[in-house]
Amino acid sequence: MKGWIKWTMAGLVLLIIGCGGGGGGGGDNTPPNVTDVQVNPTKLSFRGGSVKISAVVSDASGIDRVWAVVQRPDGWKREVTLSPAGNASYEGEFPVESNLSVDGQSVIYRVWVRARDMKGNETPEPGEPKDGRTVEVTAPLKPEKPPF
Repeated sequence: MKGWIKWTMAGLVLLIIGCGGGGGGGGDNTPPNVTDVQVNPTKLSFRGGSVKISAVVSDASGIDRVWAVVQRPDGWKREVTLSPAGNASYEGEFPVESNLSVDGQSVIYRVWVRARDMKGNETPEPGEPKDGRTVEVTAPLKPEKPPF
């Protein structure tokens, strides 16, 4: 009978250890709340320029990191760190390249904002807003065809 008690106790100990000590209770598994995503300006001349990206980010466990994902039409992506700007607002700037296309088409950049809280929870890809904000870089004027 002593062997049976010994194995039962060992099983009980493993059960308690396996469930994390029995403390339970769900932890924070909610990503940060990202709202009021803005890009300014939303339209640039063909020369390009600097675009300011801002958002309001909050989370009960605190914010570890906030960044923007900027994507060109060709799929190229770059992360831009957003820094605290007060009142749960975060800001950063992104240099936008010149549009040197000769086809007369604007280049449209898409911007999303993501964040990670102190518990490691991240805003799901692609970020907020789901469809992204856009920045248009207009095309240079197409030269007219020579009259001859």
